[in-house]
Amino acid sequence: MRPLLATDRVVRVAALTAMLLLSTHVAHAQATTQLWGNLTFDWVKSERLVYELDLEPKGLLSVPDGEPDWRNLDVTPNVEYSPKGWLDFVVDTTIGRTKQTDDVDTTEVTPRLGVRFHLFSRAQRFHPRERAPRRRIVVRDLVRVESRNFFYSGAETGSDSTVRFRNRLEFLVPLNKERITDDGARYLLADWESFIPLDDAEERFANRQRIRTGLGYRRNFNWRYEVLYIWTRSRNTIEKGFSTTENIIDIRVKRLF
Repeated sequence: MRPLLATDRVVRVAALTAMLLLSTHVAHAQATTQLWGNLTFDWVKSERLVYELDLEPKGLLSVPDGEPDWRNLDVTPNVEYSPKGWLDFVVDTTIGRTKQTDDVDTTEVTPRLGVRFHLFSRAQRFHPRERAPRRRIVVRDLVRVESRNFFYSGAETGSDSTVRFRNRLEFLVPLNKERITDDGARYLLADWESFIPLDDAEERFANRQRIRTGLGYRRNFNWRYEVLYIWTRSRNTIEKGFSTTENIIDIRVKRLF
């Protein structure tokens, strides 16, 4: 009974924190509503090495007055290597195509280098190809640097690029099992991420903050499902206030081999 009560307290604190953060600056920001999807395939070669391919379609559900409609598809191959129980190296590249109704199409190529830190480390041999967390609650931090490159076609041609730093602090809490790596586990997840350009970006709203929260279900080693609510606020520069917000529903399916 005691672990369940602790989980209830964590859920309440996470929900309250998200509500407080979401209420900041919303009154002055222009908002959109979006629907995202993620279909992810993982090839787990060992407890240290994973290859991944993520397909992510995105689209607008509501468009503010004066703003263009758009739809997007991102394809992201990814490699993760874990030399230690507390450390992952992450390398990926997003290749994306955005179709906009103002006669401008955008192609994005964004390579990234990152490091993920596991605060409580992980056990070594939970599954022949999977590591389990040592503690019930998982806390980890993902630090990445990305080079964003955009190529325009249609009414506008040309290209631009920017380098951006990203940091995402993540929390995962199992709700009905001892650990999130148990088959049949339902879990709460929440994270906060900051996007900070390292140069003078030409892209509007490159400076961002993002909060994600939602529920996940691990059917077994091979299948996982998540439904997330994502809230993002953006601004042109660090000196200016946040001028847009995005409300996003993200439906995620992961298949592991």
